[in-house]
Amino acid sequence: MVKRDQIESKMKSYVDENKLSAFEALYMWSKGISSKTIAGVLSNMYDSVEGLDTITADINGLAIRGPSDNIELTNEEFGVVIRDVFHKLQQPLLDKITQNLVGLRESEKNLLLTMIRSSLFEKEAIKPEDLKIAYHAIFGEAMKDRDFMETLFYLEKIGIIYCDRAYRGIETIMIPEYIYCIQSQIEKKLPKVIITEEKE
Repeated sequence: MVKRDQIESKMKSYVDENKLSAFEALYMWSKGISSKTIAGVLSNMYDSVEGLDTITADINGLAIRGPSDNIELTNEEFGVVIRDVFHKLQQPLLDKITQNLVGLRESEKNLLLTMIRSSLFEKEAIKPEDLKIAYHAIFGEAMKDRDFMETLFYLEKIGIIYCDRAYRGIETIMIPEYIYCIQSQIEKKLPKVIITEEKE
């Protein structure tokens, strides 16, 4: 069986060697996210799926079958341990995302504002239709489908969301837990919108 310090050492090496794509890929794997979705996210964020190849080889080398396998001695699940170590080492990733906030365009700011004001941001998974409905409620107009998709993919590219892709588009929008650590920085970049309730 694999020991906890082996996992910690491997993840620390990803950070030290600036292999953030592998570091993030392992986090996604620990959450039970499919290889197909991980590949799509990495391809968009890092222009490569090398991080997935790296963790696949490392996981196989350690003979780990899945996130629910147990660590030697403590019987903790690998997924839990990976996320625990991830949160301890996540600062370089958060720094990278924070730097990317500088380039947010109006459409991205408005969609992020929608997520936060509608409380969808608090959910681990968001249905695209729910986000569209919330956007319409806040801004009084619909976002065109093409603009909506482009905006989501940009937000994924800079590391704020993950998109679970389906044949016809995006099936689910996922909010990585670590994003909540920089929510205040995100909110500082957003416009101030006053929602006026219609009188009956």
